[in-house]
Amino acid sequence: MKTQLSKPAGRKASYTDQYKQEALKLWRSSGRSAAKVGAELGIRPPLLYRWAQLEREPEASTSNRKCRRSVEELVAENRHLRAENAKLLEQREVLIAVCPDRTNERLLQGSLVM
Repeated sequence: MKTQLSKPAGRKASYTDQYKQEALKLWRSSGRSAAKVGAELGIRPPLLYRWAQLEREPEASTSNRKCRRSVEELVAENRHLRAENAKLLEQREVLIAVCPDRTNERLLQGSLVM
């Protein structure tokens, strides 16, 4: 049976930002698992994952702001896509009129869908 060591109840361990950054740097540069690096440092692996996630969160929120498009751009894209859809529907109707055999219609529709 595996015995798990637990910290004495009392106060929660706190780590400096510099310690967290060094631990993440060691983990990333070593190519080893979080469990192995955590065992060396005396911390649990989920703590490394949490620190890495907290480090990435500010980057994710700024990248989302950069990707947002204006309403005018979205309206223009929507207009373009509607026109393209109407053109494709018209082309499909022409193809169906040229090939009235119903068995070939399924083949045509299948080849138009990409």
